[in-house]
Amino acid sequence: MTAPCIVMATGGTGGHIYPALAVGQVLKEWGYNVVVLGQQGGMEARLAPEAGFNFQGVSAGKFDRRRPDPRQAYRALRGLGEARRIVKALRPAVVVGYGGFASFPGVAAAAWLRLPLVLHEQNAIPGLVTRWFARRAAVVAVSNREVSAHLPAGIRVEHVGYPIREARLTKAAAKARLGLPAAGPVTLVMGGSQGSLALNRLVPAACRRLTVPPIVIHSSGARWEAEVRQAAADLPHYYVQPYLDAPTAWSAADLAITRAGFGTLAEAAFHGVPLVMLPLASAAEDHQHHNAVAVERAGAGLLLRQSEAERDIAALVVAWQVLLDESRRRQAAARALQRSPQGAAEALAGVIQQLIAPKPAWEQA
Repeated sequence: MTAPCIVMATGGTGGHIYPALAVGQVLKEWGYNVVVLGQQGGMEARLAPEAGFNFQGVSAGKFDRRRPDPRQAYRALRGLGEARRIVKALRPAVVVGYGGFASFPGVAAAAWLRLPLVLHEQNAIPGLVTRWFARRAAVVAVSNREVSAHLPAGIRVEHVGYPIREARLTKAAAKARLGLPAAGPVTLVMGGSQGSLALNRLVPAACRRLTVPPIVIHSSGARWEAEVRQAAADLPHYYVQPYLDAPTAWSAADLAITRAGFGTLAEAAFHGVPLVMLPLASAAEDHQHHNAVAVERAGAGLLLRQSEAERDIAALVVAWQVLLDESRRRQAAARALQRSPQGAAEALAGVIQQLIAPKPAWEQA
């Protein structure tokens, strides 16, 4: 009997890709055939095969509401045609969309072909793809309960949390793998899967102002690696990498300086790492700021506007110093663990599985 196929429509950024891979891994372990459908040439084209998944790439157009570009609309339409052919050939039991522009071709193809569709929405304010296709979806699975107020009435909404790779290393093993000193608290700088130009420039400058410079492991993004290495060249125990394996980096970290995408916050919570958060101001509906407010209110981190840090680097220095204090850090770490998304990948996989109708006995024979 051939295993049912499930298509994961995802891509663009790690925040959309990693949940799909986490859920895909669970479904593979349950015996399903999982195919990742995303943007040709995007991060997912590398990450999906590395994780052991069949990857199918299509064109994808990025929707920029501030500066509309007709060429992006053309790419999206071309990708829809490509995705329709691929999805029709695969004949999946379910298509799962994870939001973002790269998921649009696969999600739209599922709607066009009238296939069972599941949408996963990670933010408190639903993105464009979720808003466009929520009425067509069999289920909208959400990370934030608050999102229900922004979705059409009458649709099925399931709160599953944010799926992550639920893997931990001991702190000693993680430090050794990253080549970090065995003793002393580690600050992780994580600006997302492609790095953050603002964090790349602000954090080395702030580190230089600390009385005792800490151990820092900084994920710069490949584009800015050389610049960050140069900026931190005189700082002891400041380690720069273009890209970090997330479970290893979070397992080594005692605190972190980050943006406030929901994926980053979920990883931090799972590993019990308190945060200094500088939300990306240009994020749609300012959702990163809202994400960070919730973490700060829970006592699991500190919120700092990027503009405030750029105006006076001392603001970042002070926030960093607060979490370097062991007592404050332990308290915030305990609060972070209370927000852990453990079990979210299995929860979403279970929602997907419910939509796969068992074959009749005669067809299974």
